[in-house]
Amino acid sequence: MLVKIISIMLKNTYTTDALVERLGLMRKYYGERLFVEGSTRTLEEVVRGECDRYTIDALKEWERDFNTTDIQPIMVYEALDTVQEELTTVPSVTLYVPVRFKPEQIEGFGKWLRANIQPNILMSLHIDPRATGGCGIIWKHIYHDLSLHYFIEKDREQIVQTFNTHLHGATTVQ
Repeated sequence: MLVKIISIMLKNTYTTDALVERLGLMRKYYGERLFVEGSTRTLEEVVRGECDRYTIDALKEWERDFNTTDIQPIMVYEALDTVQEELTTVPSVTLYVPVRFKPEQIEGFGKWLRANIQPNILMSLHIDPRATGGCGIIWKHIYHDLSLHYFIEKDREQIVQTFNTHLHGATTVQ
């Protein structure tokens, strides 16, 4: 049952931060639904003001999928702590990116990683302005710098030589 619950959650969740946030929101929702007598508030009503529209839609999809697969709310509620503990076993990649991306862009990255790297991978995104023109990646405990700054520094001598050649060549040809 736990595997099914995690599979549903990972279907539309691509970052560790989003998963942890959504687990907390689901804990709040199911806590009210299961343990507050007479509560009739919907998922959206319970979490409104605590997250964006994109997250609410993802949570509603989870709830719909739990219902479709006959996973009872109490089972989901009881599994939430275990799901959070199991996060350490889910493969992950850390990305250092120069700007904050929109949820739709993050989803695109996540889908690409799952199609090309590993089907259940999660991302951990960090903003690092030094990654301009690229990014930094930690995969299997190894850091890979794919930023423009790195490549300029790596090929600095050749770049300077090329500029000097063109600068001096341009001033002598007139």
